[in-house]
Amino acid sequence: MIIEMLTAGVITAGSGRGFVVEHAGERFVITAAHCLPFLPPAQSFFGPKERTYGPVLAPLGDEPRAWAVCRFVDPIADIAVLGSPGSPHADEYKALMQSASALSIGGSLRNPVNFWVPARLLSLDSRSWFSCTVRHFGGPLWITHAAERVLGGMSGSPIVAEAGTAIGVVCATTSPREGGLNARLSHNLPGWLLRDTL
Repeated sequence: MIIEMLTAGVITAGSGRGFVVEHAGERFVITAAHCLPFLPPAQSFFGPKERTYGPVLAPLGDEPRAWAVCRFVDPIADIAVLGSPGSPHADEYKALMQSASALSIGGSLRNPVNFWVPARLLSLDSRSWFSCTVRHFGGPLWITHAAERVLGGMSGSPIVAEAGTAIGVVCATTSPREGGLNARLSHNLPGWLLRDTL
């Protein structure tokens, strides 16, 4: 199944996971904002230094060793986008991005309320993608009928449609098999990143 190959696009990000996407020839990491060590300052006059984390990224399951700069964060939607830091840490980031696959961002779920869409989630042990369904009420994604429990260590993982495209970010755990307020990419990512990708 093609969805099994998507595991190569999931990496360690802060206290959870993230996944790699590509836009305009540049690679970014999408994760849950609560996986970051801290939220960057809100003032726009702060430079990259105040938005740089390190080390924060690594191959899936490894201890963080690459640095990244926060390019976007929405603490209410619980989503963040990380990009390449400046020198002297850019090479570590670039090497990690070259070793990972880039996931495609799926189009928006324009289905009516209570229309359930099949999806997949990467298991906590990263060995398999298990089935679930997702739905939304105009905002975040709700996970229902998950074949396994969604646990805290899965935060920042992609929610992947059956077509193999990332449609959301795991932000909330499920109890026992349902949970909500997971960021929806088409709804919560910044326009500059979504442009020409949906």
